[in-house]
Amino acid sequence: MRQMELGTPGLGDAALIDTTFLFTDIEGSTSLWESESQTMRVALQRHNTLLSAAIERHGGLVFKTVGDAYCVTFDDAAAALRAASQIQTSLAGEQWPTRSPLRVRIALHSGPAYLSDGDYFGRTLNRVARLLAVTHGGQTLLSSATETLVRSTLPAGSSLHDVGMLRLRDLPQPIHAFQLVHPGLPTRLLEANDGLEGNKLTAEPLARFRPIDVYEVPTLPTVVMQALRVMQDPASDARAVEQVIIHDPAISAKILRVANSAFFGLCRRVGTIADAVRVLGFTNVQGMLISVGAFDSFRTERLNLVGFWKHSIATATAARFIAAALRYPGDEAFMAGLLHDIGKLIFAVQAESSYRHVLDLERNSALGSLDAERTLFEFTHPEVGQMVAERWDLPARYIAAIAHHHDPDASGDEYRFCALVGLANRVAHAALDGFVETLASDQDAAQLRRLGLRPALWDDCLAHLHAARPTIDGFVGAIR
Repeated sequence: MRQMELGTPGLGDAALIDTTFLFTDIEGSTSLWESESQTMRVALQRHNTLLSAAIERHGGLVFKTVGDAYCVTFDDAAAALRAASQIQTSLAGEQWPTRSPLRVRIALHSGPAYLSDGDYFGRTLNRVARLLAVTHGGQTLLSSATETLVRSTLPAGSSLHDVGMLRLRDLPQPIHAFQLVHPGLPTRLLEANDGLEGNKLTAEPLARFRPIDVYEVPTLPTVVMQALRVMQDPASDARAVEQVIIHDPAISAKILRVANSAFFGLCRRVGTIADAVRVLGFTNVQGMLISVGAFDSFRTERLNLVGFWKHSIATATAARFIAAALRYPGDEAFMAGLLHDIGKLIFAVQAESSYRHVLDLERNSALGSLDAERTLFEFTHPEVGQMVAERWDLPARYIAAIAHHHDPDASGDEYRFCALVGLANRVAHAALDGFVETLASDQDAAQLRRLGLRPALWDDCLAHLHAARPTIDGFVGAIR
């Protein structure tokens, strides 16, 4: 487990831990106890033995049991999935004394949670509990956060079935869920229909956009993905990054063109990729790589995406400006701003004709982008962006900003960072879309106060974007 923070207010000496949770319970256990109490007592003992053996074998820690329900943590998400597979397989092969076999439902979700006095608290717990509540007996569901961690190390003979987006009780956003398909899984459980249909996004929008569309999106070029992985390795240096990127002359040329554009305002010319990394830093070069790779890979036939990139780069510029006042790393804020609307790019690429109607709705009505998207699609761009960012294995902070820049209160511990990106997004719209506001709206003014920022920062950031307009145009020109 990775400890992230100590001394969290309200939880005493709580530590914020990144972990994978595995929750279980027996389907229909109440009625079994009522009708077969004697045999159920024997069955439960065997159930506990089988679960304990699987959990112990794969390195899990049981931190709570409630009746027949187990709450378990794992340092390794793949180990948690192997434990789930062993539990379901061993339970299915057991001869039960009850009139019908015990069927256990299992849910897995990964993320940060507060650890205090041996128990866990927080939003991640809420999500795994809500996911368990819609799971069938004999079925194992896992969230996309866990699927990202395990997709390359599945148990032997197993696969994952994409269940889709589920609306779960009391949660503000849907969860993208997957089902573990393991040897011996009954055919009736291959499709999560009966218990899940009421939770699926089933409204009939004017256009269809399914989770599978996200996986059909062109991936970033292989060289870009390899370079991003190298840059996430703390032991890598500028030369190691260069050794990957130089294998693609076109991308190398564009990176150097962006590095030498007026946007960065360097006092000397950058001549090599390694030089660009040394002068601009890993995070800036990561941003350039994603911009160049996405611009080349995600193209449309009729939609002009130049406006999208100008807004993204303006948001990144504004985020870096605001980050200085909040004492956040400017490069991190820039990267999050650059990526915040990636879901819109996916809409444009995968559903171009329908997304044109979204843009028309925004222009010709009082609807904002989220309401227009809900009118035409099953998802909004933050939800789609979050799915794509998870599949690209982006850092958790960037995923949070992509998912919650319109609603930072839903981001939990990343509230300040997501609020920063949300403010930058609105300042960028004000600066580029022609409705220049010399004063922040009531919503933005309240956000500024909550962040401890002076109200005049809005005007200062707006002026900064106006001054940066030529360099923003230069950045867009360089990645084209």
